Amino acid sequence: MSAAAVNSPTDTGGGSGATSASTVELTVALLLLAVGAATGCVLAAAWLTMWVGPVPFPITVLVAGAWSLLLVRVAVMWSDRRMVAAFPPLVFILTLIALDLGPGGDMPVPIGLRGLALLVFGGLIPLWVAAYGRSLTPDAHRG
Repeated sequence: MSAAAVNSPTDTGGGSGATSASTVELTVALLLLAVGAATGCVLAAAWLTMWVGPVPFPITVLVAGAWSLLLVRVAVMWSDRRMVAAFPPLVFILTLIALDLGPGGDMPVPIGLRGLALLVFGGLIPLWVAAYGRSLTPDAHRG
């Protein structure tokens, strides 16, 4: 067998080509997860102060929580490491902090119960699930 046949791109024997491809795929997946988490945070913060008549209606808190948990689930599909699973909620939290510490002194996320709820539901609960969740791996029989 020639050296070209051993290192071919179709070789799945665990050669250096397979390792670099999975590293590239994981890097792209983390980049897309970061974009998803940051976009979800910005959109949730933009609609956080929504009112329905005279009543505050922060439905985006629940949507941000569900979105972050979905991103954690997707991250677990790419890698079984807990740091990879914790990456989207960490990006969400850092984006939320960056929104309030940004230039100009504007604070799009109000300091109060709604801002705290967005931090807890969108960042801290998914982070806790990623770090201490029982089993985040998808069930084989549900495939």
